[in-house]
Amino acid sequence: MRSIFSLLAIGFFAFAFVSFAKYSDGIVLFRGFGYQVEFSLTVFVIFQIALIVFLYLSLRILSFVLSSKRRLLAYLKSRQGQREILKLRDAIKNLITAETSILYKQSKKDIQENTKVSKETLLIAAKAAHVEGYYSDRDSYITQLVELNEGDDVYLAQALMLIEEGRYHDTLAALHKMKKRSASSVRVELEASRLGRDWKQVLVLMKDIRKFDAISSDDCHRIELEAILGRLINRDMSLPEVKQVIKQASKRIRGEPSFVLTISKVFCSLGDTIAAQKIVEDYLHSAWDDDLVKHYAQVSVGQDSSALEKAEGWLVSQPRNPALLMGLGVMCRDRELWGKSESYFRACDALDASAEVAYELSKLFKMMNRLEESRVQLELFAVRQAMIFSKE
Repeated sequence: MRSIFSLLAIGFFAFAFVSFAKYSDGIVLFRGFGYQVEFSLTVFVIFQIALIVFLYLSLRILSFVLSSKRRLLAYLKSRQGQREILKLRDAIKNLITAETSILYKQSKKDIQENTKVSKETLLIAAKAAHVEGYYSDRDSYITQLVELNEGDDVYLAQALMLIEEGRYHDTLAALHKMKKRSASSVRVELEASRLGRDWKQVLVLMKDIRKFDAISSDDCHRIELEAILGRLINRDMSLPEVKQVIKQASKRIRGEPSFVLTISKVFCSLGDTIAAQKIVEDYLHSAWDDDLVKHYAQVSVGQDSSALEKAEGWLVSQPRNPALLMGLGVMCRDRELWGKSESYFRACDALDASAEVAYELSKLFKMMNRLEESRVQLELFAVRQAMIFSKE
């Protein structure tokens, strides 16, 4: 663009110069302002070429002078940008290597010395202050970023730091300021609700989690199960509400032994022992879990012999299962079937000489008034317990 301007300017001056000239017999005559000058045509051509060169050089010098300031400013800006990049590189290195104490002091110094600080510097300074526990400085840097209107990522960064501090309510408040939700924001919101034990909200968020594909399907299942169990354990639900939870639960959730165990315990607490037994029986009909067998033995206390018969039927597929033998011993003891109870406990002890079976045998012998044998089993229980603690 500057070259075109230079050529046009040179052409204009040449045209203006020639327009004053009159040609006659190889002589160039100039008249103007009361003067008259004659040149030979050769001298005129040389003079014209010299004038063109002079004008061209003058325009180049003028162009350089005008652009030198702009170039200088661009150079200074480039140098400043390079320094910022080097500072950010060092800051990221300190952040990764956990040198946050050095990073915090350096960032604070840079912010105090410079009136204009980049968004990245403020974010790193906020993170360093957070790690070092200078929460007031962190909040100050976040406030500056908010005033600069730097967008949703500032609120997300704030939420991530607040959740580490254990301020789950404030974490949710920061996330709700975001204009647009994302996979990261939904994931943080889920974690804040989970850590805050707001199980109802966790279950509500599961739909958004799946929509954004924020976590893996296995993690999704694990958290959903945790939330359902959390709601059930709170025991603030009525019997119809518990049955509704079972109905709404996915097939995979209903197939979890921890879900079956918790539901059964809730049924027991609500007085519906029949439902508590049935849900365990339905599960053990197609799968197996030792904890459910132990729970079934406790639930069936005071019930008729049908529960015992069902449990003994499981021996066909689990003949050498210590948990089942232990449960059968408890169920027989509850029904005063002393001989069968002792047989099951002895069989369990032969397979798994645990402290628990010694304790249950001690209780059985005490009920049978075999006090010396009860004392021996109680001492054995203490020895086995001590061995467990010594291994830990």
